[in-house]
Amino acid sequence: MKNRTSALSLFATACAAAASAAHALPLNDKASIEVFAGGNTSMPGSFRGENVPVQTNDPLGSTVYNDLKLSDAYNNRYNAGAEFDYAFNSRLTAFGRAAYSAFDGSSHQVGRFEPGSSGPFERISAQFDDTATREFDLGARYTFAPGAKLRPFVGAALGATRLSATRAEFDHVDDAGKTPVELSRAGTVFQQRVETGLQFSPMENFDLRLTAAASHLGAGKASEDPNLALVGLDSGHSELRGHWDYPAELGAVWHF
Repeated sequence: MKNRTSALSLFATACAAAASAAHALPLNDKASIEVFAGGNTSMPGSFRGENVPVQTNDPLGSTVYNDLKLSDAYNNRYNAGAEFDYAFNSRLTAFGRAAYSAFDGSSHQVGRFEPGSSGPFERISAQFDDTATREFDLGARYTFAPGAKLRPFVGAALGATRLSATRAEFDHVDDAGKTPVELSRAGTVFQQRVETGLQFSPMENFDLRLTAAASHLGAGKASEDPNLALVGLDSGHSELRGHWDYPAELGAVWHF
């Protein structure tokens, strides 16, 4: 419910900003508003910069934690948002966009406990909390074949993304309890985005836009949670690393 409320608030803010921009600019049929939705096709990257397992030892045995990937921890739910465009000419358009992305936390095996004496390995799993991002950026788009019903385009944008904190509950290996751990803190990071796609005009003043993009997000803030040491991590290896997202979006565009 909290994520849904945040998404509605973001959408309302984006619409209000677009309306303000529309009143401030001499539009002359050059402005448009897009509402879009979609999802990430891929989420490479990890919480930890290492490519080898982390091992901790105690008298009962050793615990090995695997490299923790974003695609293991989260399933993409959706992304949605709104965009305001202003066309300088038939080919070049500037835009400002706001987007909200939601991710479902999953349960995943993150390591194993190896007893000191002979005995079977014990799997260690973690349940990751849901998380979300909020994105604001400015960019430009170049359109090929202006005037045609079907027009390919390319674009690029720079902006900022607000990352929610990433948290999980790790299994204990010696009892049935769980350890809550904050893997990275909430924070705002720099974002770069490139995109390409097709825009189709089925009728006057209305278009459909299909976009495939690649967005690079900077590293999140490192956590200072003391429980990190219990799962083989420390504040130097707990941040959400810089990574790429690959969203695909379908939008409806209304021209003024």
